[in-house]
Amino acid sequence: MLSVGLERYRQINLGNAVAKFQIAKRIGLDFDSEKTSDLDHLLKIHTEAKKEFKEIKEALDSDSVDKEKFMERSAKFSFLDLKIKILEKMLESCHFCERRCEVNRYSEIGFCKCSDKSYFSSEFLHMGEEPELIPSHTIFFNRCTFRCVFCQNYDIVYTDDYPVNEADVARIVDLRYRQGSRNVNFVGGNPDQHAHTILKILMNVESNVPVVWNSNMYHSSELAEIIEDVVDVWLGDFKYGDDKCALKYSKVKNYWEIITRNFKRAEKNGELLIRHLVMPGHIECCTEKIVAWVARNLNNPRFNLMFQYYPTYKAYDYPEIARRLRGDEMREAMKIAKKYDFDLVR
Repeated sequence: MLSVGLERYRQINLGNAVAKFQIAKRIGLDFDSEKTSDLDHLLKIHTEAKKEFKEIKEALDSDSVDKEKFMERSAKFSFLDLKIKILEKMLESCHFCERRCEVNRYSEIGFCKCSDKSYFSSEFLHMGEEPELIPSHTIFFNRCTFRCVFCQNYDIVYTDDYPVNEADVARIVDLRYRQGSRNVNFVGGNPDQHAHTILKILMNVESNVPVVWNSNMYHSSELAEIIEDVVDVWLGDFKYGDDKCALKYSKVKNYWEIITRNFKRAEKNGELLIRHLVMPGHIECCTEKIVAWVARNLNNPRFNLMFQYYPTYKAYDYPEIARRLRGDEMREAMKIAKKYDFDLVR
C-alpha cells in the first residue's frame, strides 16, 4: 500500500505550492485590532476568516490563482495576525494543552513551567530525521507538557536556555532555507506551549518553507483550531496504547482519547507522519493497539516504527523499562506493522 501523505509538502519543496503560513499572512482582514480584545469575538472573526483561507488555499493548489501574484500581496492586519492575537489572549487563561492549567502565563506558570516568554536550546540542520524531511531545520524549544521518565531530551525540558527573539529566529530560518533546509521543524521539549511565539516567528519568515510541527499531540482542540492553518506536516508522537502506561511513564491523563482525536483532526487539516517509539515490554498494550488503530482510522499515513529506545533519565527507577529492546520484541513489532501493510519509514 503506497502512502498518500506528504504530497503537498513535496510540492512546496518543488516550488509548486505555497506554505500555509505564507497564505495566512497574505489574507487581509477588515478589522481594528486595537478596539477588540474579547476572545469570543476574536474567535468568531477567526471562524469566518478560516473559510476564506480554505478557499484561497484550494484555489492556489488547483492553480486557479497565480501563485507569484499572490505572493506579492500584503496585509495590514492578516489572518496570521489574528491568530497571534487570539493566542496571546489565550495565555491569560492557558489551555494550549489538555492539562488546561488555566493560569495567566503573563504572571504565573503552569505544569509546563512556561511563562509568556519562550526559550530555545538549539537550532541546526538535522540529518537524522525521516528521509523526506532531511535536511530539516530543527529548532528545539525548552520545556514540555509531559514528564516522561525515559526522556532523552530531559536537559531541554527542565531548563531555559536562549530567549527567543522572533525576528532574529526568522532570519535564521531564512538562512537555513538558503543553506538547503527542506522545512522548519519546531520541536523540543514540545512546541505546543510556544505556539504564540512560533506564529510570531513565521510572521517574519520570508521563505516559502514548509512548517513541521513535531509534537506529543496532547494539544487542546482550541489550539488546533488556530495552528492547523499554518502547519504543513504534523510530525506526531504516538507513545501509548494504554492510559495506564501514559499516566505511569509520562504523567498524563486521558491520553488515548485526546491523542486519537488530535491525529484524526491533523489528517483532515494537513499531512501526517507518525512516530511510535517501541518500548520494552509494551508490544501488546501499546505497539499493537496503536498500529491497529492507525490502520483502521487513518488513511495510511507515513509511519515510523522506532527502535531507538534506551533507558535514561529516571527510567532505571522502573525496572520493567530499564533495558533496551530485545531482538524478539523488534521482530514482533515489525510483524505487527507488516500485518497491517503499513507504509513504514525506512
